[in-house]
Amino acid sequence: MQTPRPIVREAVFPADTHNLVAVIREYVRWLDMDLSYRGFDAEMDAFEHVYTLPSGMFFVADAGGELAGCAGLLRHTAETAEIKRLYVREAFRGLSLGETLVTSVIGKAKTLGFSTLVLDSVPQTRFAQRIYERLGFVETAPYYENPVEGTRFLALDL
Repeated sequence: MQTPRPIVREAVFPADTHNLVAVIREYVRWLDMDLSYRGFDAEMDAFEHVYTLPSGMFFVADAGGELAGCAGLLRHTAETAEIKRLYVREAFRGLSLGETLVTSVIGKAKTLGFSTLVLDSVPQTRFAQRIYERLGFVETAPYYENPVEGTRFLALDL
């Protein structure tokens, strides 16, 4: 049986919480990084609180109940939000889901009245960096102290 083409939609809590957190943890394993310096465990423990509007939200790529990927939005200030945890699972790559997820976050950020989107992108995410560049993101100053060598900070004026 063929898996249906994923549909990008806003995550619904608590229905999506378990699967979405599992996909995000898979992403962090794929990165092969310790994100404790960024408060990752606390973020996951408070996931629904952190990623419920007005503080944040997530989009998921839903392939008939299986999550193919995700991308989040996290409020920094009234004007600035951050793209978080863009990830497409290996079995679903090549379907332009990364770009669809990012454009969904951009559209939502505009709807919510943000004027700038920022993100950080570690060297392992070079493919995602090309998506961001295609969509108009440009280099910006770091917005936190980052111990990971080669991290790029990007921003998009909305």
